[in-house]
Amino acid sequence: MITNKRISSILRSNPLSTSITIFIIATFGAFIQIVGGSWDITFHLMKKPETFFTPSHTMLYSGIGLLIISAAISATLLLKNKEIHTKSFSSALKLLIIGSILSAVAGPSDYIWHSIFGIDGILSPTHITLITGMLINSIAIVLGLARIIKYLPKHTEKKLVKALLIPAFASMWLTMIWYVYFFALPLSKGVHFDFNLNTIYEFLIAIIALPAINSTVFITASRTIGKFGGASAVTALLLAMISFTNIIPSTQLTPFLPWYLMLIIPAVGSDLIANNHLIFKSNQLNPKDRSLIIAGAIIGLNFYIMGYPMLPITFADPLGYTFNSLNDILENFINTFPSAFILTAIPGIIMGIIGAFISSKKIKIPDTNISNSMLSSKV
Repeated sequence: MITNKRISSILRSNPLSTSITIFIIATFGAFIQIVGGSWDITFHLMKKPETFFTPSHTMLYSGIGLLIISAAISATLLLKNKEIHTKSFSSALKLLIIGSILSAVAGPSDYIWHSIFGIDGILSPTHITLITGMLINSIAIVLGLARIIKYLPKHTEKKLVKALLIPAFASMWLTMIWYVYFFALPLSKGVHFDFNLNTIYEFLIAIIALPAINSTVFITASRTIGKFGGASAVTALLLAMISFTNIIPSTQLTPFLPWYLMLIIPAVGSDLIANNHLIFKSNQLNPKDRSLIIAGAIIGLNFYIMGYPMLPITFADPLGYTFNSLNDILENFINTFPSAFILTAIPGIIMGIIGAFISSKKIKIPDTNISNSMLSSKV
């Protein structure tokens, strides 16, 4: 039997191992919850019977459960080991607690909301509380994994954390996209409440926020993982998540899937450019900034295609067609793509460049190549 004294001894003597365990559990939790949440929106759009106990909800709240477990361990570690507060990754443990509390409150609140008001939109008070908790948790995991690397004395532990950064970044990226969708998609009209924004505001939110987010996350993933292939792997996983949760469940949407998956090509190209600072020459910018700007612009340019099949719902009104169900999306997407591309290309490039600047100038990436001798003096 493990006593409280034994637990305290473990947390005092093995804080790094405990922290890695926390981030492993949290990474799986964040991945499962956003996959379940994204699938749940498709479930709603397919007009499946609306109940709380659905497979997508089960997946969503299983992920939340794992995150609550990681938060509970985090709280215990922070209480039992005072030295952990001096480590840079301790802020991630605190964010996990905050995010998990929000998610834990949102779960039963959403059940009550559904019981009282029935079918609702995605921008209900309980849903926004839930997605906020999910967002905080996903950021906490990336932050924690990136910061803990320099404290790890073993090469195998560093490799494990670098591998975990791929699903962590992909989960954070999709969570950020859905956070924008909550305000940009006209899907917030329920039986009793209509939380939809004006269509112009929805359009502006999407065209400004999404390319900037895509570029910022892509460039930050490339810089954090630190070598060619990292950002490509994150993008590939993101595309797979969207495909399995938003496209494949509806047979009306799947004909575009092979074309959608070809987005990995510009992603790989952007990854190569971001990690090769000598591809283009310029007198105004240093090679590193130039490469990141070009990579960010490419990622930003493709945000509308990456937003399939959800983003065309936002663009229905500006492009002059009516969205009634998922059956409308593919045909309208194909028919209006030339107009949509003209409408989104320049803003996408501009916001992609801004996203690259945000990542390179405002987001500090921890040094992940500290020697073992330096590590031993810090742990």
